[in-house]
Amino acid sequence: MSGLLRDWLVHTVHWLRVLAGGVLLVAFSWEIFSGRGERLSHLYLATQLVVCLLFLFDYLLNLLFTTQRWRYIGRNWLYLLCAIPWLNLIEWRGVELSRGWSMAVGLLPIVAIVMAVYILLEWIDQRRIHQLFFTYLCGLLLFTYLSALLFYDFEGANSVTAIHFGDALWWAGLNLSTAGSPLVPTTAVGKVLSVMLPMAGMLFLPIFTTYIMEQYKKRDRR
Repeated sequence: MSGLLRDWLVHTVHWLRVLAGGVLLVAFSWEIFSGRGERLSHLYLATQLVVCLLFLFDYLLNLLFTTQRWRYIGRNWLYLLCAIPWLNLIEWRGVELSRGWSMAVGLLPIVAIVMAVYILLEWIDQRRIHQLFFTYLCGLLLFTYLSALLFYDFEGANSVTAIHFGDALWWAGLNLSTAGSPLVPTTAVGKVLSVMLPMAGMLFLPIFTTYIMEQYKKRDRR
């Protein structure tokens, strides 16, 4: 296979991976908003299977073309772990999971979306500070959105007062800013997210500060 054809194939699969990750995120959101019940729908399971197979194809394609295969395996073991369609394998084995465990396992392929966004941003801007800033920003926004989804799904079923998704986004935003929210979680998932969101917000602050300082330095040099 020629070098140009190989690069075109790898880049095309990378872009398809980003698109597939977006489709999976929409499908996961729809599952929560629709509130189908204790088990995930067959449509979502089929969507996740197709997306995971694409992720696995992308992994094997890069493994085939790289000259340092053991290094690639060592650096991308998490991606491989997230790309395996665990929910489908569990269903084929006839094991029934609760909705909570299904959601937890279903989040694994979504982790691969963050990695796909990282690759995309790496192509868009090769300058390290920009790459770090925009990659972390996209990951932070995605984590905040997923946290709001999970808070809405788990806390909404246990709360005495009705919780809308807007309330969940407000809760996630306040916790991300480390200001804290008057909505107090009652489930284990909500409590864990209440700790993780402020930590993510505090990690973003020095990256944001470094990015702003870098921009001012570049403007002064001009």
